[in-house]
Amino acid sequence: MQRLRYLNALLLAVLLVTAGCAGSQQATPSPDDDSDGGMGSGSTGQDIRVSEFDVSEITYPEVSDFQMPDVEKFELENGMKFYLIEDHELPTVSASARVGTGEVWEPADHAGLASVTGTVMRTGGTQSMSSDEVNQLLENLGATVETSIGETSGSAFMNTLADNVDQVLPVFADVLMNPAFAEDKIEQAKSQQKTSISRRNDNPRQIASREFDKLVYGADSPYARVEQYYTIDEITREDLTRFHGQYVHPNNTLLSVWGDFDTADMKRKLREAFSGWEREANFEKPEPPTVEGERSYSVNFVQKDDVTQSTVFIGHPGEIKRNNPDYFPVIVMNQVLSGGFSGRLFQNVRKDQGLAYSVFGEYGAGYDREGRFFTGVLTKSASTVEGTRAVIEEIEKMRRRAPTEEELKLAKQSYLNSFVFNFDRREEILNRLMTYEYHGYPRNFLDQIKQGVEDVTAEDVLRVSKKYLHPDEVDILVVGRQEDFDEDLSVLARDGAVNEIDVSIPTSPPGEQAEEEEPAASEEQMAAGRDLLAEVRAAMGGGAYDDIDNMRQSSETQAGGQTLNQTVATDLAGQVRAEVETPRGTITIVDDGEQAFIKTPRGTQPAPPRVRKQFLGGLQRNLTYLMTQPDELQVSDQGTQTVEGTELRALRITPSGGDAFTLLIDPETMRPARMTYQGQNPQTGQPFEATNVFSDYREKSGVMVPYTTTTYRDGKETATSTVTGFETNADFPDGYFSMEQ
Repeated sequence: MQRLRYLNALLLAVLLVTAGCAGSQQATPSPDDDSDGGMGSGSTGQDIRVSEFDVSEITYPEVSDFQMPDVEKFELENGMKFYLIEDHELPTVSASARVGTGEVWEPADHAGLASVTGTVMRTGGTQSMSSDEVNQLLENLGATVETSIGETSGSAFMNTLADNVDQVLPVFADVLMNPAFAEDKIEQAKSQQKTSISRRNDNPRQIASREFDKLVYGADSPYARVEQYYTIDEITREDLTRFHGQYVHPNNTLLSVWGDFDTADMKRKLREAFSGWEREANFEKPEPPTVEGERSYSVNFVQKDDVTQSTVFIGHPGEIKRNNPDYFPVIVMNQVLSGGFSGRLFQNVRKDQGLAYSVFGEYGAGYDREGRFFTGVLTKSASTVEGTRAVIEEIEKMRRRAPTEEELKLAKQSYLNSFVFNFDRREEILNRLMTYEYHGYPRNFLDQIKQGVEDVTAEDVLRVSKKYLHPDEVDILVVGRQEDFDEDLSVLARDGAVNEIDVSIPTSPPGEQAEEEEPAASEEQMAAGRDLLAEVRAAMGGGAYDDIDNMRQSSETQAGGQTLNQTVATDLAGQVRAEVETPRGTITIVDDGEQAFIKTPRGTQPAPPRVRKQFLGGLQRNLTYLMTQPDELQVSDQGTQTVEGTELRALRITPSGGDAFTLLIDPETMRPARMTYQGQNPQTGQPFEATNVFSDYREKSGVMVPYTTTTYRDGKETATSTVTGFETNADFPDGYFSMEQ
């Protein structure tokens, strides 16, 4: 699949070069999950045989009463709280800290700050030890120290052999209290964040999860915030030290320790390590931002060309927290609707109707904020609308039909039997206690959940389904290939309106790019620019351009270790036909002036808007086409630039409806020597600086044509294209610029 994606990207790049730019079901969430319920991992999408499966055959053992092990809790004078459990099974000691901070409290224009801070706390060394020294010590001892900051909490983790705890614990404390935030490690972490951004549109489920949060919470909500290249660029070392200093305090930190130690001795070691950490006076634990999402009905779509199945999310904002008495019947409602093999979604949408590779869902509830309700289905493209309707129908049925006795029994048993995984390790027991302490819940909250679920009746489930499920006020989000759908998505919309979401990755804040990159040219610069363009046009062919009605150019391109042959034809009305020969057959792009289509051996489909924009941008940068359009261009003289020791004249050009680029002119020949512009990877959306170098000019049809174009991306050579044929005023057959040909 990766090779196929690469080849598709390469083929598109080749066309742009020639045109002129060269260019398992939902798992039961743990009661200790510190989110609002999350999207869940869901099924892998692999098909399994379920046609003969009878959920009534599932049996569960009786749930045993949970016995809490002895936990030692104490607090230092600086406000730091500790939880300890001795466990002598293995000769190791582990510790886990929870800090009251998170991504939701970072500034919107510095999105990504919390994550970078959490990473560099560990990688950037401390005030007393460099990063290399910390790494070397831990490696020699076979120990681990890690830090991170998530959505609503920060964490630090330590693991070491018990014999080495006296050496590792001080390092763990130093990393938490005194990070150095080394500049080189900050840049490394920022680079990693940017790499992650560049890949965020690869996985359709990740796209759906991200964009669904924006629909439910609002695009500006801290719970739907998305880091961008430009927000990462804003992050400085001062930002990291400020963010750390604002939240990482002893009176905002909980620490659990478990393993092979004597409790009294460990308490002494912890006091030595952390007593010197000064509490923050007048500090108040940060309250989570308010959830402001409102219910509405909408149909939304993200076009993704490289998939054969659709990812659909359906849902709305939630209304409860975990301290709501209705939380317990909502848990059972979740299980009846989407609880694995026995859930109605699985049984009816996947098993009976065969409409899904995977179905999942949950009514989420956070400890300190309302969650959101969502359901999802992964279905083949040809059953997108049918599968969506089937899921909505099951939601509606939850409001009309109470669970049967068998459904209620299976729902309770499957949920309660997951409890064993909440206290099978000392780490989980302590993390749960810290979670309850952090959010102000009683220590026996797990027992309350167990009893509450056991007491739920079928009538309770029907009541909360009617109260909290709103299938008539859901946001529907579909990620997939529109041309393969069984019906148009507009049939799902009440007014026929479908909101197409652009997931391309911006390179600068909204509304700022044009202002920053394109300062207004003066009248003198524009006048001089028109004169310079006239000189270039005269040197390239002059009046011969006036006689051109169309042109066709064939080229051979070396790119990515492959050789590809292509032909691009265009008329002055802006219609384009490009063909490239590949080992898998011919790929054709046709733009009739209003819409573009892509034809491959697998079929024909409309070109996504971003692909069409890039394709036409390549046409507008073709030198011959450019010189036939002098009156359609905005130009300004930008003086001179010295490139590789040669002084060139710079002409800034903005085509009508296109993006600006700079033409660098050889002052002796007045021919373009180079062209520079900003491009964008069509697969990842990541920006790059591109340069085309023109050489081997030859006279054809009365005009000068560069027969060799070498393309550089961020300074690295990526392609070389050589013209193999050029003609003007060709006799194109009728319909040549439509996909029927």
